[in-house]
Amino acid sequence: MRSEDQDNTWAVPPDIELDSEELNAVDNLVNNEALGFDAPVNILLAGNSGDGKSTLANAMLGVDLAETGAGFPVTKGIKCYAYRDKPLNLFDTEGFEVLDSERTVGAVKEFIESRRKKADSKQYIHIVWLCISATSRRLQQVQIDLVRLCSQLQVPVIVVVTKSYLKDDSSEAFLKVIANSLPEVDGMIPVLAKEMYFGKLRIAPFGLIQLLDSTLSLIPTACQAALKFSQVADFDRKLEAATKVVNVTAIAALSLSFPAAFVPGGHAGLLVPIEVTMIHQINKALGISLEKQKQIAVAKGTLGVVLATVGGRLLFTETMKVIPFVGQLASMIVGGAIAGTIVKIFGTAYIAAVGEMVRAGTAPTTGAIVDAITSALSIHQHQIVSGATTLIGEEIGKRK
Repeated sequence: MRSEDQDNTWAVPPDIELDSEELNAVDNLVNNEALGFDAPVNILLAGNSGDGKSTLANAMLGVDLAETGAGFPVTKGIKCYAYRDKPLNLFDTEGFEVLDSERTVGAVKEFIESRRKKADSKQYIHIVWLCISATSRRLQQVQIDLVRLCSQLQVPVIVVVTKSYLKDDSSEAFLKVIANSLPEVDGMIPVLAKEMYFGKLRIAPFGLIQLLDSTLSLIPTACQAALKFSQVADFDRKLEAATKVVNVTAIAALSLSFPAAFVPGGHAGLLVPIEVTMIHQINKALGISLEKQKQIAVAKGTLGVVLATVGGRLLFTETMKVIPFVGQLASMIVGGAIAGTIVKIFGTAYIAAVGEMVRAGTAPTTGAIVDAITSALSIHQHQIVSGATTLIGEEIGKRK
């Protein structure tokens, strides 16, 4: 008489399980090699109230200073915004135009120098974004003094000319005034962070990618990955990070304790924990919020789709092509190679599915993700399997 577990294709034999320490090791590997957070990025936002600091922060980093209001004061006139889900610290100079120039710049100088005295360089201010509204048509002494201070302290500063929706002679003249008055700046970038409408005329946002590129070129290498991860302006960069998550996870699966007899079927349930781990990391890279139970549902539902659509025989045959000398390999490499191929296929299809949803502004749901992956696999199954097995084959070749 067959047991309930024997009828369940997701049942995992009691004597076969993935070590939680191994899963934690994979998670740490992805964090270090794929997402690469050596240090958080610390950005000082300066500018008058109403000059668009909050709008810029929202468009570039997906955070809203005005709505959260949850920052904490670090010194008089400067508030810190830290984020649990982003390797990012924003320091906002509140009331920039209220205090006189000497007091305001003095407070910033004291703050930057105090951070530099710390032994940990992760505490340093990495860059200053000075927001000046294009509609103000005037440059203040406090802005001039702040730029000179940053130059003296060797802290990169970019002047972000916000609300740059006009292209008239007056606007161009103001940009020349800024450039001539602030020769020490490391960049001056006109930006429209949020679309604007004049009747039926729509002016699309611009300048954010240029600001991101310029910032990445100026901040330390150790915190560049943190900015790429935290930003929301360039979705292609987030897709690159998500793809790297899949590659690292798939290769890591090679060394996990899968049995040599691993084949799609009962043992396939072993992949659910590692795929849930990978979904979590992909979602982090793409800025997606998905509850753990939904991640598990997606992993289970999609794993079934992968096996049903691609077919166990095709998967096994293609994987074995990259292992020409099975007898010379450790048994777990055989099982790991098949598992790694499945993980790679799953991750690639998952990114394609949720990536299109996020790009279109649609919130991913479990059913929509499974449907999208089913469609992608049915159209590109041989190409996806070939790409996955090639990647795994290259890694196996390094280990032989």
